[in-house]
Amino acid sequence: MFIQNLRDATAYCHKQLEQNNLSRALLSNNVNETIYCSYLIQLYSFVKGFEQYVYPELDSHFLNINNRKKAHFIEEDLKALGITIDKHRLLKEAFFRDTYPDVYLAAGALYVLEGSTLGGQIIVKHLQKAMPVDFVNATYFTGYQQRTGSMWKEFLQQFTALPQSTQQEQQIITGAFTTFKIIDNLLSKSNNKI
Repeated sequence: MFIQNLRDATAYCHKQLEQNNLSRALLSNNVNETIYCSYLIQLYSFVKGFEQYVYPELDSHFLNINNRKKAHFIEEDLKALGITIDKHRLLKEAFFRDTYPDVYLAAGALYVLEGSTLGGQIIVKHLQKAMPVDFVNATYFTGYQQRTGSMWKEFLQQFTALPQSTQQEQQIITGAFTTFKIIDNLLSKSNNKI
């Protein structure tokens, strides 16, 4: 019931994120390295900071959370394409402290990031088909590879056990909703460059 409420409450902003110009460009037949890199750079500013500042708060609630870190995959993918990330463009610690002041809001964000590993499977297949033959494998989007399904199930078990009240469930939903909006806004910053 909680998961369904969460999906229902975030369906609109999830769809908005998928309809974002950069998201659509990534899944178009005209996708190129510029689009791919723009997407990763914008995403990195959130993913890196979230892992750095929020993961420690989630550590006692999610087993092996450090195995879920993925910012280093973005770093590898961009490095393989000769791109250096401007660390000054990363979101600051204060942003994460203000946005995710409790474990429930943070868990909602983690739900969005972990859920993206499922979509990543679709994205990587598209990139391998639409990009040039010499395109470097998209490490970030391959994520957990063959373990993606089992990692998602393991996450859901821990995630659904976290809230002990309707109020806590609502905080998680708010955290997920907020995170979809943040990522959508970040990706929108690149729309004029594609």
